[in-house]
Amino acid sequence: MGFEEVFPRTLKEALDSITKIPTYGERGAVRFVYNLLKLAPEEREKVIESLREASRRLRPCKECFLLTEGDICSVCSDPRRMKQFICVVEESQDAYTIERLERYRGVYHVLQGRIAPLEGVSPEDLTVDRLLERIGKYRAKEVIVATNPNAEGEATANYLIRLIKDRFPKVKVSRISYGLQFGALIELADEVSLEKSFENRK
Repeated sequence: MGFEEVFPRTLKEALDSITKIPTYGERGAVRFVYNLLKLAPEEREKVIESLREASRRLRPCKECFLLTEGDICSVCSDPRRMKQFICVVEESQDAYTIERLERYRGVYHVLQGRIAPLEGVSPEDLTVDRLLERIGKYRAKEVIVATNPNAEGEATANYLIRLIKDRFPKVKVSRISYGLQFGALIELADEVSLEKSFENRK
């Protein structure tokens, strides 16, 4: 009896589907699926249904691209938020992490990725044009570039800083400092390090 006959087809299809999610390789897919299957059937169904519901209801905000259940997210629709201050992040989870600090009162702009030539991701694949529109529309005073402190995040930050300074020379452009270790991810940062990064932005 060969491997193909022993390995369940449904398990293979589940693993293959998980590896289509960015950053999930074979190992990550195996951990996710096997640990999911270890749950009690009712708990497993709750997880699956919550993912199904999130897939149905969540969409990018039409203004800033933060994931939301409506057309406009709660940050963009809050009149107390200062739209002249725009924090640029790679993904929605980065903005949610910063929100937990409860210190930042500006708005966000989600790039929906980062510049990664080796993966075929260029500035045209991101929401850079919409960012420039918002900077002009709201007469921004400061743009805080909060991309991840790694090679791709730094390349993205450098590109944005040059572009914004060229288009809007009077706008202050700052970069979160290295309170975060190089190679770290904002979504996994502890609150103290993240807060220091914001306080010491340059």
